[in-house]
Amino acid sequence: MKGDFRKEEFVHLINRHENVIHKICNIYADTVPDREDLKQEIIFQLWKSFPSFRQEAKVQTWMYKVSLNTALIGLRRRNRVEQTKLLENHSEIEDLNEEQEIEQKIKQLYSAIHQLNQVEKAVLFLYLEKCPYREIAEITGLTEKNVSVILVRSKEKLRKILGQPQKSR
Repeated sequence: MKGDFRKEEFVHLINRHENVIHKICNIYADTVPDREDLKQEIIFQLWKSFPSFRQEAKVQTWMYKVSLNTALIGLRRRNRVEQTKLLENHSEIEDLNEEQEIEQKIKQLYSAIHQLNQVEKAVLFLYLEKCPYREIAEITGLTEKNVSVILVRSKEKLRKILGQPQKSR
């Protein structure tokens, strides 16, 4: 019976924080089948590490750490080269309705994020999830100062990739 309780608790946690897994899959996998594979691998790794989760850290911190590690290890194992998806024709944007335009901008952003290195992706993702620098440092194993530097550089890279002007300092 105790095992059933743990299983129910795990399923509840996965359902409650599924957006964490979904977002990591979108950042680290290029195709729908790759996203599904990564999602399954992340859930499997979370299940394997669930018994040792001591709840000293927040659940989301634990999930981020396991999910990001799984994504990064999977990328190294497959020894994949990231692919860049750029818009072929900018004039098409003008013809799209508002919803399609937003969707296209999201695709552009993901395409730009795919051009960042793995550490930059991880730090940026956690930043966008509104994690404090301290928590990002804990999850990634970096110092808070390194997190800050990586964020500044990542944002600047994204601006260049997306063709936006530099922010004045």
